[in-house]
Amino acid sequence: MMPDDLVEAIEKVPVAYLVVSPLEWHAEAMAFGTDPIIGTAIAENAWRATGGVLIPTLWIGTETEYHDFTETGYTPFWGMEWNTKEHNPGSLYISPITFELLMREMLSFIEEEGFKFCVIVTGHGAIEHLRVLREIERQSEGRPMKILFNENLKKMDYPEDIRFPGSGGHADFAEASILGSVDSTLVNKNKFGKSERDRKVKILDENVGKIDYEKGRKSIEFRASRIIQTVKAELETLK
Repeated sequence: MMPDDLVEAIEKVPVAYLVVSPLEWHAEAMAFGTDPIIGTAIAENAWRATGGVLIPTLWIGTETEYHDFTETGYTPFWGMEWNTKEHNPGSLYISPITFELLMREMLSFIEEEGFKFCVIVTGHGAIEHLRVLREIERQSEGRPMKILFNENLKKMDYPEDIRFPGSGGHADFAEASILGSVDSTLVNKNKFGKSERDRKVKILDENVGKIDYEKGRKSIEFRASRIIQTVKAELETLK
């Protein structure tokens, strides 16, 4: 966008979409950028339906840090490392306090542009990551720009045709289905659930047949529809 484009966009639809998720190990069969890629796909779906401004994705986020005694002493484990008890490659996190400060700084400048709403979208479900974003949304009450966090929006029951019964969650066949619906080259089914590290977190090769890209696409569209409903309702309050 050029400056004139930004001014016009804010005047027409004063909504900013901000995707924020870290690079992270998603077992051996899925790309490191799984969470930001999924989050961006959801945000793009919503943005195309409502208008506004889609801010470039922030490939950053936090995780829960655990500690345990190992052969090498008191050892930190981040996120899924608590389950694998080893370093999981490709996971780049920042501490919760750093993440909170970064988000507050970024959102203050977005607010200064004149946006009335900012939709924060994440594909990352870590406890500390979600806690920070929920608290930021709560503290935006009464400010010129309202924060709408996608994980806190109006809950809608998932239709049967997009549910993944039996999925263990992180990097399992449900998330592989969703990522693969965005780009099938980001999922290597031949490696799914085969490694010892995968099996430590209950990602099993016998479930590879449950990966369903069409169902994954519907899941993204459904999650975007929740955002679209909320944003359109909020925009009505400005009329």
